[in-house]
Amino acid sequence: MDWQTAEIAVHTWDVVRATGQPARLLPEVAERGLAFMSAMLTPENRGEVFGPAVQVPDDAPVYDRLAAFAGRPPGPR
Repeated sequence: MDWQTAEIAVHTWDVVRATGQPARLLPEVAERGLAFMSAMLTPENRGEVFGPAVQVPDDAPVYDRLAAFAGRPPGPR
């Protein structure tokens, strides 16, 4: 369930960012996804699916931190 939560959160962020929709996302979903990915996704098992983690400030919005951990550069597109 945690893996699916992380997947939904990351891909929802992708869609919101790609379409320029207002981000009305529940932070609890990203927090759970980020906690799971942080515990399970190591540099050795990222494979070709995830790029290296991108640095963001510790106080960045949780969806940006999740996307950055998944290898996506947050910020304006």
